[in-house]
Amino acid sequence: AVVSTQSTGMRFYSQGRLGIQADVPTSPTGAQDSISTRFFNSFAVNAARLWNCLPKTVNTVEDLDVFKLLLGQWMDQFPDNLPVRGYQRTNSNSIIDWV
Repeated sequence: AVVSTQSTGMRFYSQGRLGIQADVPTSPTGAQDSISTRFFNSFAVNAARLWNCLPKTVNTVEDLDVFKLLLGQWMDQFPDNLPVRGYQRTNSNSIIDWV
């Protein structure tokens, strides 16, 4: 079953072992580089990619308070590496890069 949210235009579907996944929009074919960049940096693309990083134990929870608790616990496993001038980081602070 596909679920759509009117406020964001995002679509979600059940993916068995992965839980509820977001439909990541496809890029416009043949678009100028500036349009492609704006598309890939858009809320719809980044929100869907971040949502799809969540484990099934988090993305299938229906109670908002429980969801926030589990989300916080899951995010605690990722280090918060603030940029320091003059030092190179091995990973960015993006969950997408860590998962």
